[in-house]
Amino acid sequence: MDNPILELENVSVFYPGQRLLFKKPRLIQALHSINLSLYRGEILAIVGESGSGKSTLGKSIVGLIDNFNGNYIFNGQMYNPNEMNSLRREIQIIFQDALSSLNPRMRISFAIKEVIKLHHPEVDSEKQLLDLLNKVDLSEDAKDKYPHELSGGQRQRACIARALAVKPNILICDEIVSALDVSVQAKILNLLMKLVHEDGLSILFTTHDLQVVESFAHRVMVMKSGQIVEKGTVQDVFQNPMDSYTKTLLQSIPEKV
Repeated sequence: MDNPILELENVSVFYPGQRLLFKKPRLIQALHSINLSLYRGEILAIVGESGSGKSTLGKSIVGLIDNFNGNYIFNGQMYNPNEMNSLRREIQIIFQDALSSLNPRMRISFAIKEVIKLHHPEVDSEKQLLDLLNKVDLSEDAKDKYPHELSGGQRQRACIARALAVKPNILICDEIVSALDVSVQAKILNLLMKLVHEDGLSILFTTHDLQVVESFAHRVMVMKSGQIVEKGTVQDVFQNPMDSYTKTLLQSIPEKV
């Protein structure tokens, strides 16, 4: 197997607690000694209930959290998430709420083209915009619309297109289908699988829904209270779960009719 494109070694993450008068806020530990490897062209799902730490994990990788220790490694080289300007092109993150992720006063074309011009000024931004819209299965007329004029699924596709404008190697998807209905979820998941297959993209996909993961991811890591309690291939974890928490999550999946 190839070397991992992304590794975390014994990573712990802390949030500031309540600020008291004349005292520094106490740090509250959110992640406990996380070890993770993500390979090229792989979809790795991070599964857990709300508050398990999965979103914190994704944010820490791209420097959105200040307090941490442990090693973050990209392509065999250690990096500091709080000093990762050189890696902005390599690792992109997409969040659950696509509407708040997009500027409401900015047309979709401008939102995507400003990213193209910033990171790849040498390319024809209009042509690249149309190529990206086609890649994420958005019609050309979507470029002239504002975020509120698009459906939830269309807005999420626009966010994916904007992230792809950077030409990243890793895409972190933080609960990006949880607010969408089942049919739209399936279309977004199929789009991500196409990107992995065609472009060799690596995806770290956080979700609370194991049913989403079953036919989508290659491997899965189960998180509880900021710790990884189980990991393995999707087939192994689903067919032979070892941890009681994983068993409980699997039992909550509705039976297929």
